[in-house]
Amino acid sequence: MNLKGTIAAMTSALLLTSGCGGADGTTASSEKVVVANTRSYPTMLDMTFPEFEKAIAKTDAMLLPVGAIEAHGPHLPLDTDAAAAVAQLSYVREKLRLEGYETVLGPLLNIGITNEAGDRARDRTYMYPGSLTIRFETFVALYVDLLQSLRDNGVRRVFLYSGHLGGRHLEAVIAAAQEASSKIDGLEAYALIDTERLERLKVKSDGHILPIKNGLNFPMLTDLLGKGVEPAYSTHADGWETSLMLYFRPDVVRSGYERLPQSPSSRFFEAVVSGDRSKNPSAMGGFPTDKASAASGKTIADYRTARISDAVLEILRRDKR
Repeated sequence: MNLKGTIAAMTSALLLTSGCGGADGTTASSEKVVVANTRSYPTMLDMTFPEFEKAIAKTDAMLLPVGAIEAHGPHLPLDTDAAAAVAQLSYVREKLRLEGYETVLGPLLNIGITNEAGDRARDRTYMYPGSLTIRFETFVALYVDLLQSLRDNGVRRVFLYSGHLGGRHLEAVIAAAQEASSKIDGLEAYALIDTERLERLKVKSDGHILPIKNGLNFPMLTDLLGKGVEPAYSTHADGWETSLMLYFRPDVVRSGYERLPQSPSSRFFEAVVSGDRSKNPSAMGGFPTDKASAASGKTIADYRTARISDAVLEILRRDKR
């Protein structure tokens, strides 16, 4: 069986054991659950209005997770980017608190941009079932309106962090932060973006783009997860993202992930750029999953917590002076 056939067979097997294919969305087998996770990641949505009023009286700074709905292989759910963004910012919030700075974890609007060539293009992950997208202008307008509403509620500084790393999506996050900062009186919004992504997008940092310095750290990931058939330069539903979800939300990771054949970055990009799903049926791309683990996920999450916190602290400490 060739590699494409092997991936297709593995995908079918995982879907059968996990119950992903159930018409009512229920789970057909308990094998879906790798291990129960007892940790939750509450945001302001879990607060009552008096609790939110009390929290915002202590700080005007908010960490705002940004998600997307897209295919993440046969072993991770469609809301992986959103779940990871909320969890990651929860750890950042704890780190900032240890440094003496309170923040509020903001509401998740779980919709993003999953295509690249244009608003209606069926490329990138938008070509896979379950992936959703919105127009660039809609995304920017939606987040500017949200930021205006947060400002009306007393928030003055907002740090947007996206779990989805698509190019047009990140450009829209940046545009929303810039437009909101220029149009909303008394509000400063910042887009937290890994320096590796800024370099690929050829975007130069400005006052409203906060670089997460070496946030992806591919050499570290290679040490943790192995190179596989080729060096990885993407991190989609791969060993990196699987490890993070095994740490953040192991209850949603489908079993059998470690047996999935690697989809290297070159194959992933060949498919998503061409819009030809048959070139990469697994909707994965990057590091192999055979070494993915919660321990590796914790190492990655701890590293990213420090790097993201450093970027946010630059602003919080500057404003305190």
